[in-house]
Amino acid sequence: MIEEDHRNITCGGDPFNYIKSVIKGLYFQLDPGQDAKIMVLREKFPYERNVFESLASHSKLKVVSFEEKDKELHIVVRRDF
Repeated sequence: MIEEDHRNITCGGDPFNYIKSVIKGLYFQLDPGQDAKIMVLREKFPYERNVFESLASHSKLKVVSFEEKDKELHIVVRRDF
């Protein structure tokens, strides 16, 4: 599993476009059937699961789990076969 730690990033731009590009980039890093965990802070990325699912599906990925832990979001995505 690939781990993408974006908890302490400082993006001067739009956080939506930032996370969109992170998810899109994962498609090219993952092999079919492989998972990746994305870790972000809830305050910087105040989106609900459905937003992450939509972004993932546009990049041909699937959200396998979505957990909130101590003001952090841990989203696991999988590249389907």
